[in-house]
Amino acid sequence: MRKILSVISFLIASSAAFAQGAHDFKLNEVYVYTPACCQGDSTKTCEQQASYVDEYGQPTSWIEIENISYSTHDIRNCFLTINPAVLDKTMSAPEREKLMSLIPAGDPRTSLAAKQRITFFADGHVNRGTLHLNFTLPVGEPFTIYFFDGNAVDLLDSVRVEALPAGSSYARVKDAQWQVLEADKVTPNAPNVAFSNDKIKEFKEKDPHGIAMTLMCMGVVFSCLILLFVFFHIFGWAMNRAAKLARVRAIRAIHEQAVRVVEMAKQGTTETKGIDMETYAAVIGLALHEYFGGTHDLESGILTINQTQTTWADKSHELRVTPQHHQAN
Repeated sequence: MRKILSVISFLIASSAAFAQGAHDFKLNEVYVYTPACCQGDSTKTCEQQASYVDEYGQPTSWIEIENISYSTHDIRNCFLTINPAVLDKTMSAPEREKLMSLIPAGDPRTSLAAKQRITFFADGHVNRGTLHLNFTLPVGEPFTIYFFDGNAVDLLDSVRVEALPAGSSYARVKDAQWQVLEADKVTPNAPNVAFSNDKIKEFKEKDPHGIAMTLMCMGVVFSCLILLFVFFHIFGWAMNRAAKLARVRAIRAIHEQAVRVVEMAKQGTTETKGIDMETYAAVIGLALHEYFGGTHDLESGILTINQTQTTWADKSHELRVTPQHHQAN
């Protein structure tokens, strides 16, 4: 029974841990491949489109997912789809699974370390491997990507993608903020970077030589130095103040002890005539004890001795038998 309970507890804990890990996966970047724009064209946009290909060397649309946690989790058995019918609450899990693309287990690439990303190719060819999905991304039309947990019930993440310019991608640049990245700034399997430099461009226009930036940096540095000077000055004053107060308390304690010693000396020389005050108090206490019944009973002072006769006092025991003398005939 204990073994059965242990196994059940382990399975529950494992499922809870996996469910918690699944919520650490987030949709990170979406790219829609537009082959029509590259027919007879050799622009940089088309070159960028053809630079990232699948295992078979074919450029295609792809969806990037990131593990945003600092632990390793496996994305296996999760689902991806762009079919809005999966949002129907009345639909059962098996029915919803049929409308989605399963990320199969058994591939080490689906185990993502901290802040690692994985890219799935939306080409409709699931027979090409684990990273290929059973649907394609529409070109020039808005769509929504849904990312479901392995139970086909919990929606882990979703993103609405509008019609993208050719060669560009739609990327999550900061938490839940998404931004369209130009063709030369698409980052498959790499961290996304926000390229909104409106303020930086404006600053460069107003300060082309960097004088204001230099003055600003120097002001920050000197301000920090001034703050450090003030802090250490106040800190040193406080420490000196605390040390002085400690010395004052020590001197005051010594003074109070000296006053007590002088007082005791005065009491010993004047009131007790040279006898220590504690000894004087002890003598008085003993006298009071004797006065209030601490003495012995009254005795007559007469000693009575009664003589007792014993064999030990027999004088015959102290003498030997007198020898008899016989004269010879």
